[in-house]
Amino acid sequence: MWAHSANLLGTRHRLEDHLRGMGRLAQSFAEPFGLGDLAEWTGLAHDGGKAWCDWQQKLLLVEPTGGRVGLDHKSFGVQLARRHGLEPAEWVIAGHHGGLSCQSELDRLFGDDEDAEDRLRCGPWADAERRLRPLVPELFSGLPSLPLEFADGADAMTADFLIRFLFSCLVDADVLDTQAHRDATAARVGAGLDAPLLLDRFLTRRDVFLSERPKKGPMDGRRARLFDAAMDAADSGSSIFRLTAPTGTAKTIAAAGFALRHAATRGLRRVIVAVPFITITEQNAAVYRRLLDPEDRAAQPVVLEQHSQVEFESGSAARHALWWRAAAENWDAPFVVTTTVQLFESLFGRTASRMRKLHRLANSVIVLDEVQALPHRLLPQVADAIRVLSQRFGVTFVLSSATQPELQQFGPFAKLPAPREIMPNAAAFFSECRRVEFRWWPGRRPTLEQVVTAAAANRQALMVVNTVKDARSAFLLARSVVGHEVLHLSTGMCPAHRQRVLERVKDLLDNEKPLLLVSTSLVEAGVDLDFPVAFRAVAPPDSIAQVAGRCNREGQLGDLGGLVVIFDPVDGGMPPSYRTQIDKAAVYFGPDKADPDNVEALAAYYRDLYRTLGVERRGGASDTIRRNRARRDFKAVADGPLVNDDSNRRDLERAFRMIVEDTVPVVVPYADPAAAATIADCLARLRGSHPDTSALRSLQPYLTTMRRRTAQRPETAPLLREVVGDLRVWEGRYDEGYGLVVEPTGDDFIV
Repeated sequence: MWAHSANLLGTRHRLEDHLRGMGRLAQSFAEPFGLGDLAEWTGLAHDGGKAWCDWQQKLLLVEPTGGRVGLDHKSFGVQLARRHGLEPAEWVIAGHHGGLSCQSELDRLFGDDEDAEDRLRCGPWADAERRLRPLVPELFSGLPSLPLEFADGADAMTADFLIRFLFSCLVDADVLDTQAHRDATAARVGAGLDAPLLLDRFLTRRDVFLSERPKKGPMDGRRARLFDAAMDAADSGSSIFRLTAPTGTAKTIAAAGFALRHAATRGLRRVIVAVPFITITEQNAAVYRRLLDPEDRAAQPVVLEQHSQVEFESGSAARHALWWRAAAENWDAPFVVTTTVQLFESLFGRTASRMRKLHRLANSVIVLDEVQALPHRLLPQVADAIRVLSQRFGVTFVLSSATQPELQQFGPFAKLPAPREIMPNAAAFFSECRRVEFRWWPGRRPTLEQVVTAAAANRQALMVVNTVKDARSAFLLARSVVGHEVLHLSTGMCPAHRQRVLERVKDLLDNEKPLLLVSTSLVEAGVDLDFPVAFRAVAPPDSIAQVAGRCNREGQLGDLGGLVVIFDPVDGGMPPSYRTQIDKAAVYFGPDKADPDNVEALAAYYRDLYRTLGVERRGGASDTIRRNRARRDFKAVADGPLVNDDSNRRDLERAFRMIVEDTVPVVVPYADPAAAATIADCLARLRGSHPDTSALRSLQPYLTTMRRRTAQRPETAPLLREVVGDLRVWEGRYDEGYGLVVEPTGDDFIV
């Protein structure tokens, strides 16, 4: 009997070889969290329905065409798991192709009682079992036991994650064993984390890295103190840490040093750094590669950068393309840099492609960088994930931020020890590192033009506003009245365009040339800039503090030598989510009140904000997700209702979605000869009846995202040409200064 049709060598995959091969892989993946025996049994059972005679005949029939068999093969394993009381295996086997679902869909596999009885007595289930018993006898003897988390009255949230991790083990093992058959090789399993070796390499290269820095100043000693504190804390037996330190104190390097030493001390298997923005991911990954990847370029890399805009198709990185593609699917790498969207939407997801990586999290160090950027409505569920993973899966968490949120406010943290602070007396450290004076715009609310005039009076200045529309308006005003160079950054520009502007900004700053940079909030994190003066439209305090980190960053202007001016433009806008945060912030921050980076005021502000927003209220997003998790409705947790407009936005927000805005990706005509050639080639590869979807990755540097409702407007839709799926090509204007031009320009159209 066969599991898969012939490979390139003409060899078919024997069914018993596949069941045992992936069973062993699944067992090895699940051992770190104590479900090895259950994972092995689930692997033996998952494709047992393929022993059904009709399935075998259909496989041989479709083999010449490469078509799908299309007959049920999973319900046999599901009913076998139910017969033996192995509930987690039911979910996993039922979802190993289509994804984890819900109770009604699981029960639908059985049909009515009479139908199920027929299939057990003389139908396909009976046929499959009769053939499997002599072939894989261990499937029917020595059944695994369930862990205590599945007993009545046990913690339903822990059981939920155990099912998710078991599912991850099964689907990853299934893919690896099947790929090994198709490639006629052994299953690919990457090298583990040699933490002592990498720690030694990291420390050696860090010393070189610091010695080569062109500018040295008063912040260097403070960064060294933070790094030393991180290394000292790494020997602690705690499992939840807070790295609370000002922007510009090298938290990126301190967190990595902590993670490697902690992993070496406790024998952990992997380091995962998750950040909220792709720009930070790219920047951090570049630093970590320099400090950790082997000098031999032919050797396998250590650092895996995994997000939507990684490109390994050309240049010296091409040799690692195959490694990256394989490792990115299941995070089979020692040191992973990814986004918080990837991490948490995988944890709370339901599909095999998204969840293959989950079992790699067990016995790892997870650094949540810029943790303040996590969506407020999901914070209780994030806190619960931290609780369960630290208690049950051996994970150590580092919560890193200059404006640390108060996650310990939420119920899941109630029975946990208080997080260990890596930097003792963070408030004193913030005072010592203070490099800017915060000043609120006096008197009447200014216009954007007045702020542009004030900013332009400085030789070098940064102006940050809240919306794409405001950034465009301020940029056009500045370009018409300012005598020196004016540049713009926003999501109206594609990533390649933004990168070119950032390189120009850094060159002007380094050479002390006049400059006014107008930007949206995307400049606030992960962008290493150092202005003497910054103007920030009124915003939540964490955003204002982030802008302060781009001002007098190296402390070369002395203590309080930088200036951050906070203004509330009468003709400016803001995202709807800002209103409550700004109103609540006004209670704690402002003239004659605390500055936006005050640690004690921030803690009080966050606690008050969470109460005002009601993030734990009954019927809210987090409560809905919790109840759906408790009743094993994986579909509702991950997806919610799928709509193409904002009419059901409230329902969308009750699924675990980090981003709920409905958008379409748009390829823009970026004015660069090399870009134009790449775009044309990729679009050609995507057209036709068999599109080459690998071209999508090469297009990432030339994409923006447009709100779907904007794309559907009568004046916009004719300028968008469909390519494949949701992908569109913009055939309207693209300004070399500020990017995509949509008429009328009065709306904010880009996320």
